[in-house]
This record gives sequence, C-alpha cells and structure tokens, in this order.
Amino acid sequence: MCHRAQGEVQLKGSVTISMIDQGLISAFNFAINLALIKWWSPEAFGVYSIVFTLSFALISFQNALINTPYAVLVPASKQPQALRHTLTISNLLFLVLIALACQLLQQLPLLQQSHSGATAITVFFVTRLLREYLRCRWAAELKLGHVLIVDALFVLLFGLACAGWAILYDWQTLRLSTLLWLMSLCQILGSAHLLWLEWHLLRQAQWRNLFSQYAPIWRQSRWSLVGVTTTELQNRGYIFVVGVLFGATVVGFINAGRVFFGPLNIVTSAWTRVAKPTLARLFGDNDTNRFYRILNQGLMAFILFNLLFSGLLWLMWPWVNQYLMADNYAGVGWVTAQWALATLVFHLRATASAAVQAQNRFKPLALTTLWGAGFATLALLIIGWLGQSEWVVLSVILGEAVALLLVFKLLWPIPTAFAKPEAKHG
Repeated sequence: MCHRAQGEVQLKGSVTISMIDQGLISAFNFAINLALIKWWSPEAFGVYSIVFTLSFALISFQNALINTPYAVLVPASKQPQALRHTLTISNLLFLVLIALACQLLQQLPLLQQSHSGATAITVFFVTRLLREYLRCRWAAELKLGHVLIVDALFVLLFGLACAGWAILYDWQTLRLSTLLWLMSLCQILGSAHLLWLEWHLLRQAQWRNLFSQYAPIWRQSRWSLVGVTTTELQNRGYIFVVGVLFGATVVGFINAGRVFFGPLNIVTSAWTRVAKPTLARLFGDNDTNRFYRILNQGLMAFILFNLLFSGLLWLMWPWVNQYLMADNYAGVGWVTAQWALATLVFHLRATASAAVQAQNRFKPLALTTLWGAGFATLALLIIGWLGQSEWVVLSVILGEAVALLLVFKLLWPIPTAFAKPEAKHG
C-alpha cells in the first residue's frame, strides 16, 4: 500500500513538472503566434503555419517510429539498455533521412516559395526533431528536470536573440528564414548537455545489430505509423487542402483561430508524456484498477479544463478581437468557436489513445484513426467543393469524433484481464 501511494505521489510530481515545462513552451508558442498575427500579413503567417504544421507532422512520424516505442517498451523492459541503444541509433538515421528528403523535395517547383530558403527549413526540421527526441527520451525515464532545463534554456536564448534583433533592427522586419535560423540555433544550444549524454550512448551502441534489434519494434511501430499518418490527415490535412484550394492567406486565417488553443494541446502532451510510461508499467503489472483510474482522471480533467478555458475566452472575446486581431482577420470568431469544440474532442481522443498505446495495441488504434481520417477527408473535400472555407474546421471535428468513439470501444467495457504482448529484443 505504501509502495502504491509512493508511486502515485511520484506520478503527480512528474505531471506537475511536465505541466510547468509544457506551460512554458505553450506560453512561448502563444506569444510568437500572436506577434506574427499582428505584424505579418495573413499570407506570410499562412506560410509560417504550413512550415510548423510540417514540423509537427514529422514529429508525429518520429513518435511512431522512435519516441512512443521508447516510452512504452523501455519502462516495461527488464533489460532496457539494448532498447536505448537501438532507438538512439534509429533516431539518428531518421534525422539524416529527413534532412536529405527535405533538401531534395524543396527543389521541386511546386514547393518553392519566397519567404524562406530551403536550408533554413531543413535545419529547423532536424533541430526540432532532435530536441523533441531528447525531451521524449528523458521524459520516458521520468527525468523531467532534464526536459525542463532544455526548454527553459531554449526559451531564454530565443528571447535574448529576439531582443537583440529588435534593438539592432526592427521586430517587424524579421523574415521567416531568419526566425527559423534563430530557433534552430537556440534549440541546439539549449540541448547541448543532453546531446553530450546522447553521444556517450551512441558510442556504446552496436550498429551491426540495428536491424535485428529494431525488427520486433517495427512489428508494432508500423501500425503506429499508420495511425500517425491517418491522424495527421484528420488533424492537419486541412492546411494543405486549404492551401491548394484557397491559398496561403486562408490558411493563415483558419490557423489564427486555432492559435488560442495551442497552449491546451501542449498540456495534453504533458499529460501523455508522463502517463504513457506510467500506464505501460501498470499494464505490465496487470494492475487494471489503477490503470483505469488514472485514465478516467485524465479524461475528466481535460473536459473541465476545456470548458473553463473556452468559457473564459468567450467572455474575453470582445477585447481579444479588438486588440489582438488585425483587420485582416475580421470574422475569425466563428472559426475560433469551431476550434474550441475540435480541441475538446481531440484532447479526449489523445488521452484515451495513450492508454491503448500503453497496452501495445497499435494495430486496432491505427484502424480507429483510419476511419477518422476517412470521414475527415470526405467532409473536407465536400467543404472545398462547396467553397465554404469558414467551415473547414468541421472536418477536423468529425474525424476526431469518429476516432474517439472507436477508441472508447477498445477500452470499454473493461477487459477482465490484460493481454500482455511483449516484443523480444536481441
């Protein structure tokens, strides 16, 4: 009983540190978005939104192949060091492939644009993926202090860089390429101490056994990859469809309404980052009661949190619309209301999905997002055909709602005993 209470205290402490960390990142992203909405044109902000959406998509693929297997398998393993070696090498190869692919794809005429150079975008993608891997790796080890230091240093360094730019030049002259270079440099400098630890891990790893050791991980992560792809389609596919059908200006308009809910999504990441390895341990111990108690507490917390935040935003909207939104974003209130509902459904789906991932049930989870992506894509195509860009967010709501219902079906009714599939690692 004492061990159980100690475990719950440790979980609450880890969640608290993770919430502080994600709150810091959320405030940073929120401030950047508001500044760019105010000073950049909708078209420039639309291109920025597309670049950052692509970075989130790449992080999702990284989560499927590297970060989620680390968070689920390493905490539950009796011999985790071999897994650490395998996944850190796999992440290095993933970064190299992403860098090469980004540079080559940006040479295509269709993907060329005037707001930023190809190298700046590629370097930003690689440094962001590297930082995200380090954050997820140490969060899975429940060393949340390391994660907090990395993010605090990044925010501090970027703040100093922006202040220096504002003093020497003018904040409104900051171009997308310069912004990406500053972020890339600050991400590397802020992660320096964890990169040093990672270098020692890489030196101990055995490269010749990589494929044989990753093979059992791949048997699960391939389904997670399918799930990630379909989730990206239902969550962020609208950006590319809207960009093609309506242009970057409309992308900026739609994403301006989403800006207010970015901090809430970061809170979800904080919870799942800590809950996933914790639930994986409970799953390994076949502790059904605690597993579902933590899951239910997470679901209820996000319902209350979303309702409170949306109500507060509704009360403050006249002031927000007048002072934070420029004339170019007139009528964005309706889009913002749609994002409030979409964010609530997304948080519930993400929380429940973390529990399914902790059970190593990647294939059925992938099928839920496949159905969700199908409904979202169909709705998006109909909206595009009708030319009603202000209803685009409805496709996200529909896709998330379908996926949520199917994920709930995987978790309830509660099974009498957990099945415990476990990959073997050479």
